[in-house]
Amino acid sequence: MNKKALLEYALFARKELETQIALSLNKLGIYKDHITKANVVGDFTIIEGTQETFPKRVYELRKSIVENEFHLKNQKFDNVVEEFAYTWFNRIVAIRFMEVHDYFPHGFRVLTSRDGAYEPEIMKNLPYVLEELDLKESVIRSLKEQNKTEELYRYVLFKQCNRLSKVFPDLFSKGEEYLELLLPNNLLSQDSIIRKLESIPEEDFLNDVEIVGWLYQFYNSVKKDEVFASKEVITKDTLPAVTQLFTPDWIVRYMAENSVGRLWLESYPNSSLRSDLKYYVDDAKQDDETNKKLEEIKYKNVDPEKIKVIEPCSGSGHILVYVFDLLFKMYLEKGYNSKDIPSLILKNNLYGLDIDKRAAQLAQFSLIMKARSIDNRFFNEDRFVRPRVFEIIDSKLLKETNYHESMKSLHFSEESIKMVDFLYDIFENAKIIGSLLKIPARDYSGLMDDIKRCRDLESPNLLEYSFYHAGIDCIKYLVKVAMTLSRKYDVMITNPPYCNTGNIELICKEYAIEKYPKSKTDMYAMFMDTDFVKKNGFLSMINMHAWMFLTSFTKLREQLTSDNLLINLLHLGPRAFEAISGEVVQTCSFVFRNTKSIPNYLTTFYRLVEIKSEEGKKIVF
Repeated sequence: MNKKALLEYALFARKELETQIALSLNKLGIYKDHITKANVVGDFTIIEGTQETFPKRVYELRKSIVENEFHLKNQKFDNVVEEFAYTWFNRIVAIRFMEVHDYFPHGFRVLTSRDGAYEPEIMKNLPYVLEELDLKESVIRSLKEQNKTEELYRYVLFKQCNRLSKVFPDLFSKGEEYLELLLPNNLLSQDSIIRKLESIPEEDFLNDVEIVGWLYQFYNSVKKDEVFASKEVITKDTLPAVTQLFTPDWIVRYMAENSVGRLWLESYPNSSLRSDLKYYVDDAKQDDETNKKLEEIKYKNVDPEKIKVIEPCSGSGHILVYVFDLLFKMYLEKGYNSKDIPSLILKNNLYGLDIDKRAAQLAQFSLIMKARSIDNRFFNEDRFVRPRVFEIIDSKLLKETNYHESMKSLHFSEESIKMVDFLYDIFENAKIIGSLLKIPARDYSGLMDDIKRCRDLESPNLLEYSFYHAGIDCIKYLVKVAMTLSRKYDVMITNPPYCNTGNIELICKEYAIEKYPKSKTDMYAMFMDTDFVKKNGFLSMINMHAWMFLTSFTKLREQLTSDNLLINLLHLGPRAFEAISGEVVQTCSFVFRNTKSIPNYLTTFYRLVEIKSEEGKKIVF
């Protein structure tokens, strides 16, 4: 993979997108320090301060930007620009991945042309995609007559995005029609973000979906550098960029093979899967008494449909995708039809969480691409399963929709209102606390029944309208996230954020002190202190190595070694990430088992600190 080309493109795309989107907002009368008025006059939209006129429909689209982004989300101009830029970057990368793999039902490339022609393939074949993309012949004819090729392409591209919203409802949200106004100009020119994308070798897109994660990390690197340079308190808006660190592929494999793979091999010692596990560490030789105790807690006769795996800091999905590969082989070994397996894995096995909206979208995309690579009918309605990867959101929208009063007037029960009060309180600061939220298991069936009754029988008045349409959807989403956070899993596997709580918002620091007294000084240690894993399940992580030495983690170490078995540990030292990302982080990677300590149990350790490169560390295996 040509990471230099990925970095150069990501940095160019960020600058270009943010510049173009800021200009597009200015063109609509939306500026950094003020927003001008707009009116409809006949069939046109007139925006104060500009001589240009716009079609009538632009008025409502512009209004949506102002109300949704600047009022409802209470964002500043630079934040809105950044969010829209992220959106278009992710969309363009996703479309490029799909066209290179020939995943579009219509069979045409949307950004480029296989014969190197100036126009993308789809532009030469519009008659064949009219119905699929819901294109209007009158619009196409009008734009062609005016020689507005660029505008026609923007129209087609946006329609393609709308079509993709059926499979990727977050990444290509159809509800954000106003994004059409913010597509960069001159998309077909030689120096556009689309043309520059061709500088990345096509084989890099063909080889692995992990290219999506690398591009996203490189795109984020600008903000990461800015936050570090400013030395400001880390907030919910800056935490994702500051803590994102793409996990090297071999470490992902080590973590997955020694947790998910170990679970399988315990159950089926003669499994052919063992030969595929390059980074699997065999158990140390134990005495007879220890072996007897281990036999009592090992997994036996595992049904692949019952395995539950959580990645609570999923990023763009690198770990989840590799676990998908392992699970696929397990299903095959049990005689399942290969085409049926992707849907079963996404339905039964994998769960992901992240505070970063764009990363969560890319994780979903990566898993869907993995499924589609196996099942060419996966996009069909009867086979498609949406990945259970969720952005962790806060509950402020509920307050803005006046949920308490609206629920009373819409005849929700007292129990349902109390349940939503619980959700509101616990998710109030979720964007900074993230997957570290400790949520007790609750029965939400009564609340969900009440929501169905409301939707079926109630008619909201003007005061209830916002809650009825936005608030209820927010409640349903928070219930999904709450259930994911409170469920128990066979395996938790992650590369958590490395963030000292002394540098973070006060509310997160206070939460750490209250809920994580033994690990409160850093988020990576707090993730070792979570309770996602069921009894006898596995916790597999890579994190900073300081927890093994510092006196501030003494109680955490005592707890970990008392309540768990340390199966194996790689002391990686300072070179696990450096060769790839330029960052020097002292790390270790390990697998714990959630079972009481066995006195004479022997852990396997690998000390790789002195080895000076990532490649050298891999050779050990």
